[in-house]
Amino acid sequence: MNTAIRPFEDRDAGSVSALLRELLPHYLITAELLVHWLRSTPERALVRFWVAEAGDDLVGWADAEFRTTVAEPGVATLWVGVAEQARRAGLGERLYSLAEKHLLERSAWKLESSYDGETGRRFAERHGFVSTRIERLSTLDSREADLSELASLEQARRSEGFALRPLRDLLDRPHDLHALYAEAESDIPSDDEPGEFRYEDWFEETLRSPALEMDGSFNVVFEGRPVAFAWLDVDRDGRRAEHNLTGTLREFRGRGLARLAKLAAIRWCAENGIDTLLTGNDRENEPMLAINRRLGYRPTIERTEVAKVL
Repeated sequence: MNTAIRPFEDRDAGSVSALLRELLPHYLITAELLVHWLRSTPERALVRFWVAEAGDDLVGWADAEFRTTVAEPGVATLWVGVAEQARRAGLGERLYSLAEKHLLERSAWKLESSYDGETGRRFAERHGFVSTRIERLSTLDSREADLSELASLEQARRSEGFALRPLRDLLDRPHDLHALYAEAESDIPSDDEPGEFRYEDWFEETLRSPALEMDGSFNVVFEGRPVAFAWLDVDRDGRRAEHNLTGTLREFRGRGLARLAKLAAIRWCAENGIDTLLTGNDRENEPMLAINRRLGYRPTIERTEVAKVL
């Protein structure tokens, strides 16, 4: 099979999203999101996308970028995927070489990636990557979710001065939203020390994402200030949503506020034709896994995060 590799162009977004949904079925991927990813990533990340074509078919993909929210410069990520019918012909190696070369020429000292399945494991090990942690992916059918505690939990917190608000109602407080999001982001398990979580980057990448659901993402507010949240990215055509991030300011934890926001988001999905919710959690994060089990989430696959120091 003759294949040609070239840089990604916006016109490829539909074909690429179809390929990635085949390769990564447990993630929310749309053409609009791919274009947004490329355009909203900070320049200093030096993000690059490549596609591989066989005739009229798009059969391969690679992406590479430097991480901009870790303390030490030079940490980068890359990922390669090839359609089943185009494998075992060296295409993955060619795509990987392009991505790695781009990062090494710009002083990367650590590369990070991920895989699921035996083929991905062999590819990662062949290129010197070692496992660092495991993410458990889960799904929920919103039509079967247990929402029985939502009303009583909302009433109890309302009596203490807390109120549920959709994200749309809080767009006039972007800096408060950023502070809340940044604190939750800092709690995500990582092998890299967190760095600066810039407001400008977050605003473009997250708050302006075309997938971020303004009416189905919820915040808990106290005295006008957002203190907990559960946000959703939504693909309405695919009737699917993915949990963007959920969390609570440290001073307000232990009251079930993030659970309240998450339950409200699930209820919105059930009422608005979004049947499937996707989420991922570190396999060692038993408290969050327990909450998800209680809400009806069912594990699907485990995805292994890998890294290599150059």
